[in-house]
Amino acid sequence: MEPARCAKLKLEGEAMDMNFLKAHADRCRSLAENADEFTKRRLLDLAANYDKRLAAAGPSVAIRTLKVPLNVKDAPTQV
Repeated sequence: MEPARCAKLKLEGEAMDMNFLKAHADRCRSLAENADEFTKRRLLDLAANYDKRLAAAGPSVAIRTLKVPLNVKDAPTQV
C-alpha cells in the first residue's frame, strides 16, 4: 500500500476512534438518565473515562498546524 494512503487511513482511523469514544460517552449519559442511583453512578463514571480517553487522543504535534507570521518582519530571527 502507498505511504500516502497508509497515512490517510491512519488519520481516518483516529477520527473514527474519537467519534466512537464521544458516541459511547453520550450513550452512557443518556442511559444514566433513566437508571437507578448505583447504575447511574457507574454509567457516569464510564462516560467520564471515555471523556478522559478522548482528551488524551487529541491532536498530536504532527497533526497540528503551525501558524506562520503574516509579516516577515514579525518572524523570529536567529541570534
